[in-house]
Amino acid sequence: MKNKILSIGFFLFIFIFFVINIVMDDVDVSLVERRKLTKLPEITIQNIFNGKITNKFEDYALDQFAFRDNFRSLKAFIQFNLLGKLDYNNMFVKDNYIYKIEYPLKENKVNSFVNKINNIYNTYLQDMNVYYSIIPDKNYYLDNNYLKMNYDKLINIVNNGLINMEYIDITNCLDIDDYYYTDIHWKQENLGNVVSTLSNKMHFNYSNDYKINKYEPFYGSYYGQIGLTVKKDVITYLTNNVIENALVKDYESNLNTVYETDSLGKMDSYDVFLSGATPIIEITNSLSENTKELVIFRDSFASALAPLLIEGYYKITLIDLRYINSRDLEKYIEFNNQDILFLYNTTIINNSDMIRG
Repeated sequence: MKNKILSIGFFLFIFIFFVINIVMDDVDVSLVERRKLTKLPEITIQNIFNGKITNKFEDYALDQFAFRDNFRSLKAFIQFNLLGKLDYNNMFVKDNYIYKIEYPLKENKVNSFVNKINNIYNTYLQDMNVYYSIIPDKNYYLDNNYLKMNYDKLINIVNNGLINMEYIDITNCLDIDDYYYTDIHWKQENLGNVVSTLSNKMHFNYSNDYKINKYEPFYGSYYGQIGLTVKKDVITYLTNNVIENALVKDYESNLNTVYETDSLGKMDSYDVFLSGATPIIEITNSLSENTKELVIFRDSFASALAPLLIEGYYKITLIDLRYINSRDLEKYIEFNNQDILFLYNTTIINNSDMIRG
């Protein structure tokens, strides 16, 4: 009787899930994982005979499985709390902050980064005011009991390798509270010390007078990767008269605003800052009383920082070399006595293959 009950219960469980998966509507996007989910493949004679139906249906079944996020969370819970693993998918949680392990230091990649930046300087930027700053990732602020790369050595390699550029140290302007719980990025509202430090070195004006705008909940990129339920984030973006009147033009000459509020609540709410990943963005300060210009070679961290620098310049141009080759820059930009800032986080520097030479 016990065996019968177990067998009937097992098949009943399978049958119920089978029915649920049939009647549930497919989901287009997973906001938690921040990606599009596989849809049911088209059933045709050709796809049946070439095997595409079988391959694509497996991906479809995995992506559209009922209560998928709940099972992912259960698996992560078991890994951490029952099996005693210290990390899962190279990620771990400490004090509600999700960290991704970045280890070891890849000296060859850091040297490659240095060579790429020096090549840009020699090609376009000689005799200009050129600065660089290194954004520490969240692991920088972990104590030495955790596995992390040698950040001091990374910074020393960059400092010793870059030529004719002034280093602006912002590592002491930040601490772990200045980063999101569930994401790699820093919080815009906490960048006052960073802006002040840059201003002192680069001699531009900035404002401390902002209107605070908030959106919640924000699920960062780490949230979906680790699968655990942790403290959710709030995105805060700062506006004032200068920011609201700034003109933003992207690589394809589309006109945008500094904050793309339509991105909030979609696949990546961090795209609210300058509409996310774009090779080249120009921000023109229509209220500027000076003609100073700034060019920032950057990664995604600068999307949150750049709006706070608009008041100090007539024009700010942001260049993301992950999406455009440095050899093509002269097609789009004339370098002529602008201030230049190279601003990259340590993860990009340690994986510099992402930067196009």
